[in-house]
Amino acid sequence: MRKFGWVLAMGLVVGMVAGCGSPSKSEVASSLQTQAEKLESVNYQSEAKMTVQMDNGAQTYYVHTSYESPDVYKIELGDANKNINQVIVRNANGMFVVSPSLQKVFRFNGNWAQNQGHLYLYDQLLQQLATDKNVKLTKQGSDYLFALPSSQDGDIVSRQEVTMDAKTFTPKKVVLYDKDDTAVVTLQFTSFTTNVKYQDADFDPHKIASSSTKATMAPVSDKFVYIEPDVESLGDQLDVTQMDSATSALLRYTGDHTFTLAESIPSPGVAGLPEGQLVDLYGVPALYAGTDSVHQLVWLNNGYEFSLASGNLTLEQMKSLAISTFNQVGK
Repeated sequence: MRKFGWVLAMGLVVGMVAGCGSPSKSEVASSLQTQAEKLESVNYQSEAKMTVQMDNGAQTYYVHTSYESPDVYKIELGDANKNINQVIVRNANGMFVVSPSLQKVFRFNGNWAQNQGHLYLYDQLLQQLATDKNVKLTKQGSDYLFALPSSQDGDIVSRQEVTMDAKTFTPKKVVLYDKDDTAVVTLQFTSFTTNVKYQDADFDPHKIASSSTKATMAPVSDKFVYIEPDVESLGDQLDVTQMDSATSALLRYTGDHTFTLAESIPSPGVAGLPEGQLVDLYGVPALYAGTDSVHQLVWLNNGYEFSLASGNLTLEQMKSLAISTFNQVGK
């Protein structure tokens, strides 16, 4: 997962800022290499506060990451009061998204850690900084500031900055910026600990699903209500609202794109999306799957399960629609 020692020394930083006080390229490369090699056999744990700037205001999340070398991890996502809403788990049996309060488990495949996990996983953050040839490095007081373009093609994020302690190389902050240079996601680390010991049960999705009470992520109302996404930028209109039962609804939109949004109170248990891939909506994990003719985005939020399906929407459009439902009051 992190076999990249010689790459560290050869390709770490190509945009070093000249001038007094600039860090030595070879020294930084050597230190990062040492830190990366330590993680070959070291477990770690971190806590962070994540602030996400949305169109309807800022949202704050609690992020607790547990990593067991070499490739097992658990990322717990909660609210500002540290109530855990959802958990991303990788163990020897695969990848899972778990909602403890709903006792729901989604199983899927994918290579999420290497593709997007650097926001939460320190080992992946190190690897990204070590192998990206466009990284620029400056020294700011007792910290190193790494600046690099976003690695996510087509995403709203255009660049990112990573702040690390210059002596220990422990993470301090990750900031993602959009094309207007506005900070859309800020991950502020509050603790980072190594040599942590774990039990197998710590990474068992079924045990995690049964470890919480329903109160953590209960629906905002005892009566089922549906939420409408923001479709202004698409130009589509709500055509049909079908209440399938007292616990579900189906919204059909027509226009240039045409899509359906199913909303329901999910039942406990295990669901599988074998071809699905994890998409990070910055605080809310979603699963993306589909064929050439239709694509589906599934996520859990505020006690409800959402399923967005369309043959015309791009992934970025689907993500924007999903995010627009956050923090809304149902109808």
